[in-house]
Amino acid sequence: MKSELKNKADHMLELYMKISKDYKWENNLSLHFAALTYLIKNKQFDKEKIEDLKKVIKDNTGLFSNYRGNTMFILSMLLCSEFDEPKEKFIKMMNFDKKLNNEGFKNNMYLPIANYALLLTCEENLIDSRIKKSYEIYGEMKKNHPWLTGGDDYPLCVVLAGSDKPLDTNIKDIEECYKFLNEEGFYKGNSLQFLSHILSFGEEYNRSKAARCLEIYKTLKENKLRIDSNYYAALGLVTLISKDNNEAVQDLIDLAQYLNKLKKYKWLGKGMNVLIASAIVCKEYIEDKMNQNDLISTTLGISIETLIAAQTAATIAAVTASTAAITAATS
Repeated sequence: MKSELKNKADHMLELYMKISKDYKWENNLSLHFAALTYLIKNKQFDKEKIEDLKKVIKDNTGLFSNYRGNTMFILSMLLCSEFDEPKEKFIKMMNFDKKLNNEGFKNNMYLPIANYALLLTCEENLIDSRIKKSYEIYGEMKKNHPWLTGGDDYPLCVVLAGSDKPLDTNIKDIEECYKFLNEEGFYKGNSLQFLSHILSFGEEYNRSKAARCLEIYKTLKENKLRIDSNYYAALGLVTLISKDNNEAVQDLIDLAQYLNKLKKYKWLGKGMNVLIASAIVCKEYIEDKMNQNDLISTTLGISIETLIAAQTAATIAAVTASTAAITAATS
């Protein structure tokens, strides 16, 4: 295992211990996400800054707003680790939220993450056209897969709308990836659609991406890192950066296996640790190995960073909600 990856994992554990000490009552999965966020953003954790932002969120949202609850903590971490003036950025998000609602996006647990993706990837003078294209993409997805498409697709729709591809090309790539992944052995369903969205970012042939994605899945399984469909985002992210580069896949395996041995991470499960490892490895690759001549351009590099943030947060939100539902049903 590379020393720099081990150092990052150890630093992430230190961050987790510090954050969990300051936020003892927060969902533990969210605390791990916070540690990951500050690690990949290479920022110092600042509790006072986060508390100030949480107050702003409370002052500008209703009691039952989706921007509150567990999402408020996640969103605060994202904004405070990304921006010097997070309070101003959140006020902008509130304006964007109205525009998203007016276009047709429904209020749900994923809308704040989609809004964050919008803030991170879109210039303010292009917000209206981006939101419109995002909802058009969502509408086409809904038309093609009415039972699979829902609020959890909002963040990716926003990121997909930031590409230079025409709408019909975006949809064509998504549908081809879905079809080819299914032919490679992945079962049809919401998780497969989710994976096909991520793979559609790559510029190479969709068949090639699907085949490599399967190889990565098999390689993880051979290394006792079999993951269920909830964590397919990890497969998609690593597929995007691993063309002609098996080193990225080996880095993912080494880091995930190391996390599985850490006491505070072992309980998370192999799937979540693979997802966390994929975020760290992708960020490392974007920073150190990409150049302007790569098929994954600088613009796509930014999109991948946004995917890491949006999809890791969305996955944690979904897992948290599922856990809460099971607890309520058994109590």
